[in-house]
Amino acid sequence: MRTFFLCRTSSASRLRSALLLWLGLVLPCVCRTQVLARPGWAGSGITVESWWQRAVFYRIDPATFQDSNGDGRGDLGGVARRMDYMQSLGVDAIILAPAASSPPLSPSDMTDGFDDLTRQGSLHHLRVLVALDVSGLQQRPDGSNRLLAVARSWLTQGAAGFYLDSRLLANPQLSPDLLHQLRTLTSSFPGDRILLSAVAPNASLEPVLRREVQLIATQPIGAGEDALNAATLRSQVLAGIDATLANSSLRPHSGLSGLPLLLAARSLPAPDDQRRGLLQRDLALLLLASRSAVLLDYGEELGLDLAGSNLAPLMQWTPSNRTLQAPTPPEIPTSSDAIEYKPYAPYIAPLPRSLNPSPPSLPAAFVSETPDPRFLPGFSSAAPDPSLAALAAANGVFANVVTEDADPYSLLNLYRHLIQLHHQNPSLYDGAQLILDHDADGLLVWLRRPTAGARTSALVLAVCNLTDHNVHLDLDHELSALRLPHGSLHTLATGSPLPFENTQDIVLPAGGAFLGEFYH
Repeated sequence: MRTFFLCRTSSASRLRSALLLWLGLVLPCVCRTQVLARPGWAGSGITVESWWQRAVFYRIDPATFQDSNGDGRGDLGGVARRMDYMQSLGVDAIILAPAASSPPLSPSDMTDGFDDLTRQGSLHHLRVLVALDVSGLQQRPDGSNRLLAVARSWLTQGAAGFYLDSRLLANPQLSPDLLHQLRTLTSSFPGDRILLSAVAPNASLEPVLRREVQLIATQPIGAGEDALNAATLRSQVLAGIDATLANSSLRPHSGLSGLPLLLAARSLPAPDDQRRGLLQRDLALLLLASRSAVLLDYGEELGLDLAGSNLAPLMQWTPSNRTLQAPTPPEIPTSSDAIEYKPYAPYIAPLPRSLNPSPPSLPAAFVSETPDPRFLPGFSSAAPDPSLAALAAANGVFANVVTEDADPYSLLNLYRHLIQLHHQNPSLYDGAQLILDHDADGLLVWLRRPTAGARTSALVLAVCNLTDHNVHLDLDHELSALRLPHGSLHTLATGSPLPFENTQDIVLPAGGAFLGEFYH
């Protein structure tokens, strides 16, 4: 009996050891797998923060983004085809938000194109969010139940969450109880699904949104201003920082999730198109050198504008924005099928290789690896739909993906680099922010300080020249008074080649933007 007891104890020990070994091998793999909106999508791992807290969201109107079936109007299939571009841009998620002039997403889209879109999103590590259709609440006694049913269908199909746009928030039938039900429904699905919200249209709705949604958009930069200058812009950025702190304190259940979206204006106030083009680089730096989550509208990374129009632009992929068929090579004429008799020629063996001279060398033919932009995929293979023809941007010949991709100092490549820094630079990602007053110089200057005890990050300096002329700046005295390091700078990102390398001799061209860190 004693021997039997010892044997059972030994078997149990071996079983426990095997179980512990299995847990030790499997659990780390499970923990490293981030559960996302679509099953089977492995992310970068579990972190203290949720994925959305400092994410970059890319808002798209499918009807004006990309056409996939040749009818001259964009669709979900076109969005799926452009996943490579959005992944190269570096964004974390896309938001399908049809403009007021575009038809809303219908339930048929869930089966026609959304499933393939979420599948492509999984392959490209991009989440897909949907703007809820406001028509579900209008003139229907069961509007709330219908909206919840549609939301559940989107979540079941793999949507990573919802965007509550201004049209939905302004609907009088939208109640705090409905917002709470949406939040409860979204949280009931795995994968850290979220609710995003536009700016609250009235003060009474703002506390409800802060309680129920993860991220609230701030006012667009430059909104309500006739002209953008350093003073007004600095006050808006300071207000955004105050809103960030306020949101964090008002929502203790979400920890660090009180960071609002920093929403960019579609058209910056400027006296002319050239001035607006210069300010686009400053806007990119303002958005992405922050610790907030960021919302970009499609085409913003290209500098598209419609000369003050509030309509969504037609996305510009190539200079012509038309998908043209490449000319087919001429066919080689073949001989006739009829038998052709020729005079008899005796066979003559070739000379030995040692006696056979090598053939003369011919000049190598140069074959360009750069594709012809005329035959790259544009918005559509057909003429745009008549309702979209007027949306082509005036500067689309120069502001398009193909042209800007080849220019290392283009606005597109600046956005790509800044988005990468926004995700990876520790000081930009989690550092404190200090704004310096240089309103008199027409400059916006701020510092991103590394967290206490950080040894792998450095103080980061950001400067935006909002004037129309070159500016020379010396920050040594000001930084010394603040007991901050000064001296040599390592460039992180610029909009153009800059000649300075230290804080004593900063020279910025008109509309110039600079981001650099101090040497350790």
